[in-house]
Amino acid sequence: MGKPMRFAVGILALLLAACSQPATESTSASIVEDMRQLGVEPEAIAAYTEALQNLEQARLALQSLGAGDLLLVQSIALGSVANYDAYYNARASYPQFDWSRNGCSAPEGLGLGYRETFRPACNVHDFGYANFPRFPSLYNETGRKLSDDNFLVNMNQICRPRSFLSRSACYSAAYAYYLAVRSAGWAYFYD
Repeated sequence: MGKPMRFAVGILALLLAACSQPATESTSASIVEDMRQLGVEPEAIAAYTEALQNLEQARLALQSLGAGDLLLVQSIALGSVANYDAYYNARASYPQFDWSRNGCSAPEGLGLGYRETFRPACNVHDFGYANFPRFPSLYNETGRKLSDDNFLVNMNQICRPRSFLSRSACYSAAYAYYLAVRSAGWAYFYD
């Protein structure tokens, strides 16, 4: 991959990671316009547009196939923040799931100053912990680990667009949150 392509992919990753809203049509259009204004390679813009279309087709196919709640709960709980937000915003269409969330429930004073920063990742994590108990194949340590691992991935994605100087501290805080759920999360998962 050449330098221009790496640059384009990097810009795209930053734009996507910085976006905490679901990829609506207007958000997607503004990201495409942003990419054009930044001089991102046309191939990268085309790939982003194609990816959006593919994801939408996959969502529609999943719904039309009636793939079942197990597949759907996995795609929401083990997906990105933007994916979760899209489903959360349409939660009236999915009453079979528990959409309650408490954000980041770190004890007062132990949030490391990242409670609000990580709230979107915490919401996805809460969804997994609230819904996995309904599914025997997910209500076990493997399911809990998957949910916790996705939590770390989502927090790191939140950290990535931060400034160079603050990124390292953010990654460290994400790891601390991850270690906390790995060591004490069982009490909430099996509650």
